[in-house]
Amino acid sequence: MTSKGKLSQDQLRWQAEDDAHTMARYQEILGDKARMSRAIKVAQKQAEDLSKRASAMQSVARTRTSGRKK
Repeated sequence: MTSKGKLSQDQLRWQAEDDAHTMARYQEILGDKARMSRAIKVAQKQAEDLSKRASAMQSVARTRTSGRKK
């Protein structure tokens, strides 16, 4: 985005082209059951990993600093 928060015509065109390519890939994936299945399995594993990481971060967030003096 530009400093004014608006996209230029070139940026809008590039974004639309990129979105069209993304949507075409999406259609290809939906049409290939094996590919879709692999993608789902990877997504599930990544979600599991992110949940574990989030849990660890929550544990850190609850940690209190010690009031030890030097």
